[in-house]
Amino acid sequence: MTRTPQDIFNHHLSALGGRDLDAIAEDYNEASVLITAERSYRGKREIRAFFSALLDALPAADWALGCTTFEGQVLYIEWTAKSPAHHVDDGVDTFVFGDGMIATQTAHCSLVKTALNAL
Repeated sequence: MTRTPQDIFNHHLSALGGRDLDAIAEDYNEASVLITAERSYRGKREIRAFFSALLDALPAADWALGCTTFEGQVLYIEWTAKSPAHHVDDGVDTFVFGDGMIATQTAHCSLVKTALNAL
């Protein structure tokens, strides 16, 4: 049975919150693309590397979702994260789902160093 976009996104959130890179990678296939301002990441290996770097920059992060808007196979989200090392106040992603996977994702966030004792 093919997962719905909501199923995939719920799994993605759980994997991200659990810092589980293998589970995060399960939501993508070799044709998947994650696009950022810096570059495009293609396939599971490159997308896993992107999330590895993101999670390393945000250790022990508290993640929060703002706006989430589903339109069929497309999801737009706004998010924030706070960690001892960095924080993100402007996270924005768009997901395009297909065949039970994340086919395409755009991602934007600004990592800002967290001031000592600011959290």
